[in-house]
Amino acid sequence: MAVHQAALSVSTHGRGLVEITDSVAAEVSRSGIAAGVVSVFCQHTSCSLVIMENADPSARADLEAWLD
Repeated sequence: MAVHQAALSVSTHGRGLVEITDSVAAEVSRSGIAAGVVSVFCQHTSCSLVIMENADPSARADLEAWLD
């Protein structure tokens, strides 16, 4: 079984949502692995990972309003 591990660094500027889909997808592509499972670990005490659909641009705004 092939394994690929990488660290992604994300700069933030206080509260808010940060889109990491493209960074994760690029790393998956770089791995050369065609099928498998991706695990994302947030290594910070004040960080959360949210997985949500992105078909409607208002979904992100709705989530930010709810979090506020």
